Amino acid sequence: MKSQEVPRQFKPAGEPQVRRLGEGDWAALRTARLAALADAPYAFGSTLARERDFGEDVWRARTHSGAVFAAWSDRVIVGLATSRLDPEEPGWELVGMWVSSRWRGTGVAGRLVGAVCEHAREAGGDWIGLWVTEANPRARAFYTRLGFEPTGARQLVRPDEPGQFEVEMTRRL
Repeated sequence: MKSQEVPRQFKPAGEPQVRRLGEGDWAALRTARLAALADAPYAFGSTLARERDFGEDVWRARTHSGAVFAAWSDRVIVGLATSRLDPEEPGWELVGMWVSSRWRGTGVAGRLVGAVCEHAREAGGDWIGLWVTEANPRARAFYTRLGFEPTGARQLVRPDEPGQFEVEMTRRL
């Protein structure tokens, strides 16, 4: 009888380094963002098909459109989060949050959210908001543990895909 091999659990070799991305990081940002869109297409207001053909100029500009933070392990981005001024409300917004499936549950997400919140606080923010898809109860529970509370607002993730909703959550800084 053949013995069954037990799958090895992923154990991080070291703690990823979280830092803000600069324009020179555009290629790594592109790789990570496309991985995020492929991994969790339901969670973003964009699609892999839309962003796959963006040019270098778009990726460089994204490093300036908000404060983009990345968790790096062995020169590879394993998580992303961006803080930016909310275009519709006075306050800050957490957008584009993603952690590679291998790194979920290791503390990377909390460190990224912490970096985003600290940036917003240092920039004079009193609160930060986010939108999280209803299809991801794990993410909603994670944000609740970090002090985010639902506002009651709800909207479509993408207008061209009815039936996929996200809810707004906010937290004081």
